[in-house]
Amino acid sequence: MTLSPRTEPSAFGVSAKMARALADTWRIRILAELSVRTLSPSQFVAEVGGELTDIARSFRQLEEWGYVKLAEERPGGRGGAAIEHVYEGVAKAHFDTATWKTVALSDRDAVSRSILNSYFARISEAVRAGTFDQDVDRHLSWDAVALDRLAWQQLGKRLDEVLDWLPEIAVDGSEAAVGETVSAIVGLTSFRSAQPVDVLLKTARRKEPLSTPKSELSQIGIPPKLVKALSNGWRCRIVMELTARPMSPSQFVEEIGGSISHISRCFRELADWGYVEVIEERKGGRNGGGVERIYRNTRRAYFDTPAWEALPRLVRTEVSRSFLSSYHDRVVEAVEAGTFDAETDRHLSWTPVVVERPGWKQICTVLGEILDWLPELENESLTRTQRDLRQLIPVMVGLTSFRSPGPENTEPTT
Repeated sequence: MTLSPRTEPSAFGVSAKMARALADTWRIRILAELSVRTLSPSQFVAEVGGELTDIARSFRQLEEWGYVKLAEERPGGRGGAAIEHVYEGVAKAHFDTATWKTVALSDRDAVSRSILNSYFARISEAVRAGTFDQDVDRHLSWDAVALDRLAWQQLGKRLDEVLDWLPEIAVDGSEAAVGETVSAIVGLTSFRSAQPVDVLLKTARRKEPLSTPKSELSQIGIPPKLVKALSNGWRCRIVMELTARPMSPSQFVEEIGGSISHISRCFRELADWGYVEVIEERKGGRNGGGVERIYRNTRRAYFDTPAWEALPRLVRTEVSRSFLSSYHDRVVEAVEAGTFDAETDRHLSWTPVVVERPGWKQICTVLGEILDWLPELENESLTRTQRDLRQLIPVMVGLTSFRSPGPENTEPTT
């Protein structure tokens, strides 16, 4: 989220003086929610949570500081009050690294959780409304890479540049749009993964040679069996989970779910089709069995736009759900392990933006370029460090751009 200039601005407008005041779970969540709609304190409590007295006070404080303003006064009120005050956002809070360092770790953790909750709430709304996959060129990706400190800083700088760039291509509400507009949500994250570097590097890398014979690939790189493989929810989820780390069927059942007999069969089917492979066999197994087989992907789970368009809508929906579920689990895993905010220069932002169709395509292109850049960053890091794991950071990167739900986004896009 970006922020308009204030009287004591830092790079993104949040001064060190204001950082402590804004680093509050509810105040940050209020700012996030008001970036996409107007709300009253009672409406916020009903939809998000909190005690009405605390929330109403937070709204008043944000108004005093110039971050929100009163948009409407409704008679009657939602909770029986004489007047219901409805607010709209004026400025959106984003902490630059220098300011973020001044915030206590416990407060950083609370703010991150609040922003993540609001971000995933937007995703859930879009999925329920059917707008998340309304555009075939929407972007949804996450990748796990091992980066040295230099590459980590380069990545953070690039994400900051994208965040700064979004307002430049946004449609000004005071100007008439030339063509079709898209009301979108753009999410950018980079944080330290909870998975150790050595485990992460055992997964398939996107620049490794494919195990699948070229004769089995279509012109756009989709093997004919891929549709069948991903049309099943469990098989699709297995492919996504193996992007983060190698797993056995029993480990998958323990951490994700499903019956061991069915999940084991799904692993074997994926192995028969060449999408996963056994990299280790452990005697004894996790539950006292004979042999526990550890699998990894043979290729990275990633689709460019032509490949995505070639998949049936039903399969696209299943893949999106699996991608989102896996990404959500990676975020929660990092938050609970304490690694999400371990780096003070981690990036976490989601931004609502209204753009014309060319601007929408630009956003999707830029996010695709960042995704394609990650293997290069990793290879440079491995070369510089000579694969010294002590110098590498296990990094999770998430990139999304999707149509947000709302009256202006109800018509399907052709």
